[in-house]
Amino acid sequence: MPKSAKSTSPVPEPVVIIPFRDRGTDPLRRANLLRVMGLWCPTQWQVWVADDGRTGDAQFNRSAAYNRGAADLPDAQVYVFTESDMLVNIAQVVKAVALATESPGLVVPFTEYHYLTEPDSQTVRDYAAAAHDFNPEWIMADGRSVGAINVISRVTLDLVGRWDETFCGSWYDDRAMAHAFECVAGPTRYVDGPAYHLYHRPGWTGSHLTAADRAATARNKGRLALYQHAATPQRIRELTAGGI
Repeated sequence: MPKSAKSTSPVPEPVVIIPFRDRGTDPLRRANLLRVMGLWCPTQWQVWVADDGRTGDAQFNRSAAYNRGAADLPDAQVYVFTESDMLVNIAQVVKAVALATESPGLVVPFTEYHYLTEPDSQTVRDYAAAAHDFNPEWIMADGRSVGAINVISRVTLDLVGRWDETFCGSWYDDRAMAHAFECVAGPTRYVDGPAYHLYHRPGWTGSHLTAADRAATARNKGRLALYQHAATPQRIRELTAGGI
């Protein structure tokens, strides 16, 4: 299991960037976004919903949305890049922000990824119960989830160059970028605790997936291999810039 770190450093005010574009294929995704925005409002941090510049049912490009958000908010010291279906204890994020400020590198503000069921997710969206009130459908533990919520400093983002917009659709971009951050800035750090995923139609299985959806995932898997063989910061920056 990854080691958690502790910090007593002053915490700067981060900005929260949520990538989102409604492809019109699943109404639960927009419903999740609204609930997730409700999580961040009490912090009084700046929350920025960034789209990827695409339209219609084109494959969603999370990396492009992150890059657009960072470009819109260039003066932030620390970014919380968080998906539009994730809930987490804000105290865990505060610890992650402190760690990201102290030294370069990726910080993940949780160690357990809890998948909530469809009915339990609806109850949480309705504010009738909290996410931690439910037993999840399953748990991805021991820090095996790295992409759902990423906390990094502006320094770290500059070291890696940018989020790789060659990835689009679902899967594999998170593992590639985790390797990228580790190569340019050192080991990933984690803050102990859970994060909660609100249900929507999955991007990895189901009859709703189109041939284009599956092809995008296959391309992502092939590109991940390039990152797995990248061993220098220069090579990482070539890849994040879209090189092959």
